[in-house]
Amino acid sequence: MYTVDQIAETLDMHPRTIRRYIREGKLKASKVGGEWRIREEDAAMFTGGAVRKLHEGTKREIGRFLDGRPDEAEDGFPVCAVFDCRVAAEEAARISQRLVAFMNEDDPERGKAKFQYLYVEEEKKSRFVLWGSPSFVGKLLGAIGDMTARKG
Repeated sequence: MYTVDQIAETLDMHPRTIRRYIREGKLKASKVGGEWRIREEDAAMFTGGAVRKLHEGTKREIGRFLDGRPDEAEDGFPVCAVFDCRVAAEEAARISQRLVAFMNEDDPERGKAKFQYLYVEEEKKSRFVLWGSPSFVGKLLGAIGDMTARKG
């Protein structure tokens, strides 16, 4: 799922324009944690190849991180975690909502943390990418571990 800001940045538009398209029904979206989220399929229908740019951008960010030159320099020890979920779409959405809730909390450990959620249609899996401090990324991964442990 993508945020309004991610779609706006990819299309070089203002977020208000994207929200207007949502209101007018030109772009399908749903509210998750009080914010609009756009499914990859809906974004692809609306943007054509722009979603591919989001995927490529995420891959570039991970590559820069691995090369030791992240986009936003984080003090201390920056962390990037990538994990895949082969679960039903509803379960992946629940995990995504939980991550959004953590990201919206007033937590001093958060720093410049961010995450992206991608659905890889060809492989029928959800991919989450987390960036941040070790303690904050650890907290997010621990919460996801707790959620999945309760299901098993």
